[in-house]
Amino acid sequence: MNNLFTLRQLFQLSGQVVANALNISSETLVAFERGDQMPTIAQWQQLSEFYSDQFHVDQSQADLVEPIHFRLSVDYLMNIGITLTDLTAMKWYFDNTRPELGSLAVTLFDVDTHVIERVTTELPDVLEDFAGYLLLNHDGSLNQFIDERNENHISDWRILLYKDTDKYVDITDIVSYFTDLPDFTRI
Repeated sequence: MNNLFTLRQLFQLSGQVVANALNISSETLVAFERGDQMPTIAQWQQLSEFYSDQFHVDQSQADLVEPIHFRLSVDYLMNIGITLTDLTAMKWYFDNTRPELGSLAVTLFDVDTHVIERVTTELPDVLEDFAGYLLLNHDGSLNQFIDERNENHISDWRILLYKDTDKYVDITDIVSYFTDLPDFTRI
């Protein structure tokens, strides 16, 4: 069973509201929720983005030190796991079998110049700084990273095999199964 009906109930949303947001019929949504019909990959991602937006709490809504950007993965919606496991497995693979390729890193780039602004290679730091925020959209595009700790500075992000600022391979499209992303590789 998937988590679609549970999430709709959690946010107290009518089926019509969710169906309209996804441009599908109410009957199709009910079929998805019951497991009678399987959404396409693009529809799973649209559902993930829609429900993720419902979790957003900014600083004006609560007495928080940091804003909350709760992001739901398609794996969670399908009730099959979370994508952090994939990131951990990839890091282990590259660190232990192909260290000559570099370290797995989440890297922020300047939006205009594509110059590296920040490289994060340690998983605890990746989790603290980015977990639940970096996500791919259903059309294969990436949400830009908005650093709310730094006056909402906007950066592009990529997953790299990183050696140094002049030697890295952009593997974002490989690990996310999208082939139309700009490649930031520099060797």
